[in-house]
Amino acid sequence: MPSDSTYDAIIIGGGPAGLTCAIFLGRYRRRVLVIDNGKPRNYASRAIHGFLGQHGIAPGELLKKGRSEAIEAGVEICECTADDVQRVGDVFEVTTSSGVMRARRVVLAYGVRDELPDVPGVEDYYGGSIFHCPDCDGYEVRDKMVGVIGWGPKVVGLSLKLTQWTDKLTVLTHGHERDFGEELMSKLLASGIGVKDEKIVRFEGKDAMVRAAVLEGGEEVAVDALFFTIGVHRSCELAERIGCTQVEGTPCLVVDDYKQTSVEGVYAIGDLVPGSQLAITSAADGAIAAIAINKSLLPPSKLV
Repeated sequence: MPSDSTYDAIIIGGGPAGLTCAIFLGRYRRRVLVIDNGKPRNYASRAIHGFLGQHGIAPGELLKKGRSEAIEAGVEICECTADDVQRVGDVFEVTTSSGVMRARRVVLAYGVRDELPDVPGVEDYYGGSIFHCPDCDGYEVRDKMVGVIGWGPKVVGLSLKLTQWTDKLTVLTHGHERDFGEELMSKLLASGIGVKDEKIVRFEGKDAMVRAAVLEGGEEVAVDALFFTIGVHRSCELAERIGCTQVEGTPCLVVDDYKQTSVEGVYAIGDLVPGSQLAITSAADGAIAAIAINKSLLPPSKLV
């Protein structure tokens, strides 16, 4: 169980961002607690791509290694859920399913969640051949037949981005009215990307590999993979409760160059902040925040 005494930092979220932050702070010999409920954004992914020296590693294996390194650096880890964060005088009180913990600094690293298409059986294929991140998995679908699910302007941007890897693309609006105009439609057509407006009733495939999206009218759209862009939201409301400012129109929080939010002493890293949402950039965020947090905890006599 976590100590009753005050930590230098409590990190909420044990993904690449949170664990990297914890490792650096541990190496600064700070007292650090990581709170993690074991529900990462990439829970369904089979492999992490583009992480230097770890390309293709399973997400669970990367986190297992990260936890081991954090513990070796003296970091404590509590497998629980954070329910509330409040400032009490000079410290923060973090209420969790395992009790109340206190810290001089708090790091929000709990990430975001993607809204999946409401198609029966989507979970059977998610992470194997249905993806949300082209930067992570676009290379894996090169020259394949790819469907892109969505109905807003973002589906146009995602589809055009995927043309870097394949020219066999079809937008599937899943029965929704197209929320993009003729100008964007003309960009799709100019790139040879067709649009199917009927609702998807099911996927056909085997062993996590999709082979077709079956439409309401019976048409089977042949695909080797699917991407989607429907909606993203923060995985909990801790940031709102403590008063962090949000980037308008996004689930991200406003942070400065050192990852501090609008609330002094509260930092945000990983998918909660603007920028590329990759495992490797999330880890970099963790390191940047840790260096800043350590400096903020130094007494004036140690600063020049």
